[in-house]
Amino acid sequence: MKALFNIRTMAEVAIFAAIGFVLDAIAGAYSAPIFINGGSIGIAMICVLIVSFRRGTLAGILTGLVMGMLDLADGFYAIASTWYIAMAQVLFDYIIVYAVVGFAGLFRKLSIKENETKIKIGWLLFGCILGGILKFSSHYLSGVLFWNDPSGFVWGFTNGFLYSFVYNGAYMIPSIILVSLLMFLIAKNWPFLLRDVNYAFLQKREKKDKE
Repeated sequence: MKALFNIRTMAEVAIFAAIGFVLDAIAGAYSAPIFINGGSIGIAMICVLIVSFRRGTLAGILTGLVMGMLDLADGFYAIASTWYIAMAQVLFDYIIVYAVVGFAGLFRKLSIKENETKIKIGWLLFGCILGGILKFSSHYLSGVLFWNDPSGFVWGFTNGFLYSFVYNGAYMIPSIILVSLLMFLIAKNWPFLLRDVNYAFLQKREKKDKE
């Protein structure tokens, strides 16, 4: 926990959250004509994922929270009859939706300890998929709980559960694929971007322990 609040980590959290917010805004702009009820095909998740593998799960979650708060500050839309329902919707649609992507960092130590490149990248991709699935789950639950109104459905759906699954899956699946591909390219060509800040120290300590 102490390492989370050092200046370098907080600076990276702020920088990547800002970049992620911009990427999300750009994706939202070109996806709006297709996904009229929100959502976009984009790569903003990559910012949370990079921080998660560089600095750990908590730093990744914090990056996602900041991105969500920036998105919320930029304006939000809620369908609700009461203030507490509106707050719940804001929680699912804005506050935690990127924060949960930070749980990809749970695979961080497994990736660091692995010497085989293919397996190391495999753990990274597992993290991408986990983060993407958790983000999709947040969108899906919001769709079922708050958007389950046939008058607001698009694409001809009449069942709220199916509508939420298909609608949110239509942009989340391509986004997960894009982000996973980008993470693969980064891990293959620029692994230092994902390297643990204490990587060299850990290697020296492990070498010393073996001796």
